Amino acid sequence: MKIVETPPNETERLASLKASGLLDTGPAERFDRLTRLAKHLFDVPVAQLSLVDENRLWLKSCDGLDASQREMPRAASFCTHTLLQDAPLIIRDAHDDMRFQTLPLVVNAPHIRFYVGYPVKLPDGSQAGAFCLMDTEPRDFTNEQLTLLGDFAAIVEDEFALLNTATHDELTGLLNTRGFHALADYALSAHRRRGESMTLGFITLDNYPQITESLGIEEAERALRDLTSVLKGAFRGSDLLARLENNQFAILFADTDEKGAWIAMQYLAELVEQFNSRRQKGWILSVSWGVAQYDEERGSLAQLIAHADKRTYAIKPPKGH
Repeated sequence: MKIVETPPNETERLASLKASGLLDTGPAERFDRLTRLAKHLFDVPVAQLSLVDENRLWLKSCDGLDASQREMPRAASFCTHTLLQDAPLIIRDAHDDMRFQTLPLVVNAPHIRFYVGYPVKLPDGSQAGAFCLMDTEPRDFTNEQLTLLGDFAAIVEDEFALLNTATHDELTGLLNTRGFHALADYALSAHRRRGESMTLGFITLDNYPQITESLGIEEAERALRDLTSVLKGAFRGSDLLARLENNQFAILFADTDEKGAWIAMQYLAELVEQFNSRRQKGWILSVSWGVAQYDEERGSLAQLIAHADKRTYAIKPPKGH
């Protein structure tokens, strides 16, 4: 069994998968009905929806394998190869492909010979895993069948999108509180293992209540969307940005100490000032912010947010800055 490559965006892909809330959850009829139907329509012994985690393959839904085979090492799976391409992966006979000849599912029961996997993506475009079929006999797969399998994968992605609304803010498109906590907890754990610094920034649109009261909710929501655009322009794509509630935002800076976060926030302040200089009438963005670096004393994300929040009203450069 050869070592399998990882996608070039693996860190971001895993973060999105963790934030989706799909991993390690109970049975979901919305997916189980798809694997049942696919098994019947394609006349195969196994149909499954797989999710490729950091070190394992986990089956979100499966019809045809017993419980002991629903989680396996990532390197021992077909689907981790599907992850490396945008197109479907078709293996007519695993015995003829050196990549798969020694996989446990091939060597041992159920002795898989045929595999076809269609990549499935999360709403942000990250690949989550595959909707796939397996057979114990070699077989061909027609273009018509491949199109139909693609339809199944598209339905899965539509279901992912529906579930995604539970972790993202509808107004801004950013992570919401639930999504941010899920993803940030994972990020903190990963960076802690690697000994890297992480710092949280807490941002408040201070005049949101005044805009709402004087100009109405539509203008207040426009201000939130405009601030979101400014925030996206100020920070890296690898940083986690969320709208927590009403007029509060959070940014978790990856591999960044407090001094580095302070510099990033100063850049944000410059962009806010530039935005305000272009405003002709109505309102401007009045923003306050604070930062707090993660340490063991602030062991939870909630404590880190609370500490950064307290510092928004007394903004002072860190010592040595």
